[in-house]
Amino acid sequence: MSVKILMVAANPADTGRLALDEEMRLIQQRTEQSPHAANLEFVPVWAARADDLLREINRHAPTMLHFSGHSSLSSIALVGDDKQTKPVSGDALLRLLDLPAARSVKVVLLNSCYSSEMAKRVAHETRCAIGTIEPWGDEQAALFSASFYRAFGFGASVTEAVEQGCTSILLEGYTGADDVRLHGGAAASSMRLVRSPTWGGGAWGGATTPDAAQSPDATRGGEQTGPIPLYNESECADFVTSVLEDAYSAALTYLDVDGLLGINNVYGEHVGDLVIQQCGELVAEHSAESAALCRLRGDQFVVVERNVDTAVAQERAGKLVQRIRRHTWSHLSRDLHVSATGSIAHWRFPMEDAPSLILRAVLGVKEAKSTHRASLAAAPLALPRLVGDFERREDKISYLSSYLS
Repeated sequence: MSVKILMVAANPADTGRLALDEEMRLIQQRTEQSPHAANLEFVPVWAARADDLLREINRHAPTMLHFSGHSSLSSIALVGDDKQTKPVSGDALLRLLDLPAARSVKVVLLNSCYSSEMAKRVAHETRCAIGTIEPWGDEQAALFSASFYRAFGFGASVTEAVEQGCTSILLEGYTGADDVRLHGGAAASSMRLVRSPTWGGGAWGGATTPDAAQSPDATRGGEQTGPIPLYNESECADFVTSVLEDAYSAALTYLDVDGLLGINNVYGEHVGDLVIQQCGELVAEHSAESAALCRLRGDQFVVVERNVDTAVAQERAGKLVQRIRRHTWSHLSRDLHVSATGSIAHWRFPMEDAPSLILRAVLGVKEAKSTHRASLAAAPLALPRLVGDFERREDKISYLSSYLS
C-alpha cells in the first residue's frame, strides 16, 4: 500500500533563501536506494499558500504531512498572495489536523527552526510529530529528511527513522542531531508505515519486515507476521478487501476497547498506550493462526478469518472479549480495569464489499454499547437505508468515519 507524503515547501520573498529544491533532490536520491521506494509517493506543493494545506489534504488524504521552510515557536511561514510571509499559527495547524479530512495523517514532520513546540501540540496517541528546538540549517534539514524517508523504505518505525535521520547528520560532521524531538504516544511512534505482511500459501504472497518475528504484537506462530498495522477507515477497507480476495466465506470481528479516554485522563496517556499494546498482544495471541489483523484508528481492532465455520469464529471472538476483560491489568496501574465490546459480521462471497462488512460490524458494537458493554454482539444482517442507494464506496467510508467519531 502506497504511503503518500504531502511535501509542503515555502520560502517567502522576505525571508532568507532556503535550498528546498536541494532537500527534495536528496530525498529522492536516497529513497530510491530502499527496497520499498515504490511505496513512498511524494506530493510536492511549492510556494505553499495557506489554503493549499486544506485543499491538498482533501485531494490526497496523505499519510504524512511534511513542512520545509521557516518557522517560529508558534507558527510556520507560508507564502501570501503578495509573496511575503503569511504566518500560519500552531492553533490553525492543530485545527486543520483535527478535521475528519485529515484523519489519514499519521506523521507530521516540521523540518524547520524552533518547531518542536508546535509538533508537540499536534501530536497525540495515534499521530506523532517531529520538530526541532534550535535553528535548523539547510544541510541538517536535507540530511535528516532524506535519511528519515529512506529508513521508511527499509521498513523502519517512526522512532527508528528519526534516529537514522539524526545519525546521518552526525556522520556528515554537522551539529544539531540532538535538537530533534519526536512527540506522540508509543503506539504512534512504533508505527511502520511501509509494511509487507506475509500471508501463508496461495495468492497471499509477500515479504515480512526485517524484525517482524520479534514484534510483541505479531501473530504468534501464524501466517501474519509483524506489528498489527494501524489504518484509517479507507485503508482498513482496502486491507479487508485484500483479505477477502479468493475467499468463499469470512468472519470479521470488530473490537472496541472501552473507556480509553477515561484511562488516559485518570492514569495518564503512557498507561493508555500500554493498554493498547497489551490489547494488541491479546488479540494476536488469541486469534486464529490464519487470521488477518489490523488496528482501526487507535483503540479498535479488526480480525478477519477466511473460509471459517461461523460458529467457531463466533466462539473464538466471544472468548477474546472475555480475555480482555479478565486480564490482570493491575500490573500496569493500580485499580485499572479494561474491557472491550465486540461484534462479528459473517460474509459470503459475493454478497457485499469490505466497507459494508466493516460498517455492519461497527453498527453491531454501537448497538451492543447501548445495551451491554463488554460483550460480543452479532452484527445486523443488512445495512440500514441511510442516504440514497448507499452503493458508493466513498459514502460507506464516510458513514464509517462518522460512526467511529
